[in-house]
Amino acid sequence: MVERVTEPLPLAVQLYTFRDPDRFGGAGMGLDIPTLRAIAEAGFLGVETVDVPGGDPVAARQALADLDLAIASSHTWADPGDADAFPRAADGVAALGSTRIIVSPRPDEVRDGLGGLTDRLAAAANVAADRGLRLGIHTHDAEMGTHDGARAIDRLATALGDAVDIQIDIFWAVVGGADPAEVITSLGSRVVSLHLKDEKKGYPREAGSAGATADADVPVGTGQIDFPAVLHAAEATNVGTYYVEDESTDPFAHIPQSVAYLEALPRP
Repeated sequence: MVERVTEPLPLAVQLYTFRDPDRFGGAGMGLDIPTLRAIAEAGFLGVETVDVPGGDPVAARQALADLDLAIASSHTWADPGDADAFPRAADGVAALGSTRIIVSPRPDEVRDGLGGLTDRLAAAANVAADRGLRLGIHTHDAEMGTHDGARAIDRLATALGDAVDIQIDIFWAVVGGADPAEVITSLGSRVVSLHLKDEKKGYPREAGSAGATADADVPVGTGQIDFPAVLHAAEATNVGTYYVEDESTDPFAHIPQSVAYLEALPRP
């Protein structure tokens, strides 16, 4: 019996880490039982999906249950402003057994001063709530930029109130020029989860999605991000879930190193 990882609580993995476009098409998200088994054997308590792995929520839910992997939350590729696609995605995520559906605002919407983004997110939160789901925002670098003297993610948090949760991607916060520990502290209880990714030492940081490549990702704790500070801030604000994510070309090699580092960190 493999001892399950319990520190930080609960430690899960984002399944996008193990995408395989050659086998599963452009989205790269199939129901890959051997990969799920390897995740369970590595000690993870749960997973974060991208929509429904394999497309069949009943089959995916059963496969994860058989491996004792909780479905912590689910990202979706659907645009939250799409009146057809987003409700379909929410239906699938609810049937899968997730309790939260996560969207990523388009960078242009954020950099252009948010525009009608807050209205679309508020409407999407209502669609999610009708299905028993919470809506969450996954941040990238654009949300760390300032508009009219205020950081974009702070403006979103204020405008949306408690209707929408926030998931901070540590790697992208750094690419956006922010101190992720300060971001977590300032947003407080609004931050429900983190994506833990590290950046290679000496890697040139660039704004925009093109600024991160597979070459930049390294195992958590081996790069230039201050993870003790990040986790101290997260635990002080009671962040609920920590997702290890890796966009390198060899995640199976990186993930065990990331887990070992996180397990070894002294608790505050």
